[in-house]
Amino acid sequence: MNEEEAVGKNIAKLLDEGLVNINQNTLHRLQTARRNALNRLHPSEKIVHTGLGLSAHSGGHHWHFDLTKLFWLALFLLAFTWATILGKSYLENDEIAVIDTMIMADDLPVDAYIDDNFDKWLDSTH
Repeated sequence: MNEEEAVGKNIAKLLDEGLVNINQNTLHRLQTARRNALNRLHPSEKIVHTGLGLSAHSGGHHWHFDLTKLFWLALFLLAFTWATILGKSYLENDEIAVIDTMIMADDLPVDAYIDDNFDKWLDSTH
């Protein structure tokens, strides 16, 4: 028996000796409180030592399958993907609009006229 168990048993012994003088109403209230506390108690996780300094938890992994958290995560990822696609679309449209404006205003830089891809693009638009 280690020191903690000895102290625990000593405390339990002292508490049991005090039960002789306890009021019945107080005893009933203590029993009710204990019963309520045990009803609210969640099963504790058990730590299993696997050796080599490793340990594993048995039970208590119910949070992995919490559907509300999974729903909010999926909703967030969907919204993030949608916002990314929408933002990219706006950026591409702005870039095309700037090029179109430059073409109409004859403000294209000289490099654009020299670029072979620009000629291919002009030919493909006709």
